[in-house]
Amino acid sequence: MTSFNPNESFITYGTYKPKENIDELFERLQKPKEIKLEPRPTFLKVGTVSNVKGSAYMEYGNTKVMAQIEPPKELNKQPKKSDLLGVIVCSVKYAPFALDDVEIMNRKESFMSAALKKALGPVVCLNEFPNFQLEIKALVLDDDGCALSTAITCCGVALIDAGIPTYDLITASTACLLKEIEFFNPSSDIEDLLHSLPCITEANGLEEHGVIVVASLSTGGQVSEFFQKGYIKSDTLERLCEHLLVINQRLLDTVRHVLIDKVKYHIAQEREQIAGDTNDIKNA
Repeated sequence: MTSFNPNESFITYGTYKPKENIDELFERLQKPKEIKLEPRPTFLKVGTVSNVKGSAYMEYGNTKVMAQIEPPKELNKQPKKSDLLGVIVCSVKYAPFALDDVEIMNRKESFMSAALKKALGPVVCLNEFPNFQLEIKALVLDDDGCALSTAITCCGVALIDAGIPTYDLITASTACLLKEIEFFNPSSDIEDLLHSLPCITEANGLEEHGVIVVASLSTGGQVSEFFQKGYIKSDTLERLCEHLLVINQRLLDTVRHVLIDKVKYHIAQEREQIAGDTNDIKNA
């Protein structure tokens, strides 16, 4: 009978994937024939989870994200006189069936959580709940690219559903550059191919490539988060950012439409309740 030793080292196993040639993978990708500064087909619903303060569910093409806002919790430590702002804690998690590789999943969850906090920090009115902590959670159910930008937009809608004071609405979008081809709203195949490339610089004499995520507020034109990985020249970067801001603005129409419908639904419910109470009083 063998005994269990807790100090014994363990090996983390993952799914085996044979290495493929990068050029061959690129040739199999579907390339855009022209630049289309339009968001993907989007489905957005608010109030999907009943036991939290606010929630939203978003499908951005085949990428699916669920966001929820927990009620603010009072911090245990005593606030300083100069510290009159609340604290937000953001976490992004992948569903167990969303990705096969556990190491890649943990890496993505770590940097996406940090990026989500940076994006939502300028949006929330932290002065409205001093000495309180606001927890924002995002769950990626299916990742077909643009998972970070979808999580940012979805969490922004969930904040409105929760009634959290915000300065503005926020939307985000993603672009990739590979072999002089610009991909807007790229699929997971394109993103994975870019993440697998080695880090290069201009000194190598190689071509530009990279992933860009831009989150912006609706009215002031403020960019709340900018994420980049790869080597991209400044003029190319400026052009891609301008294109992403256009996509963000067009995605904002869908967000506003969903939120306005939600308000109309609540107003209709209140009117029905008032009418029912009035009838009960008359019948009494």
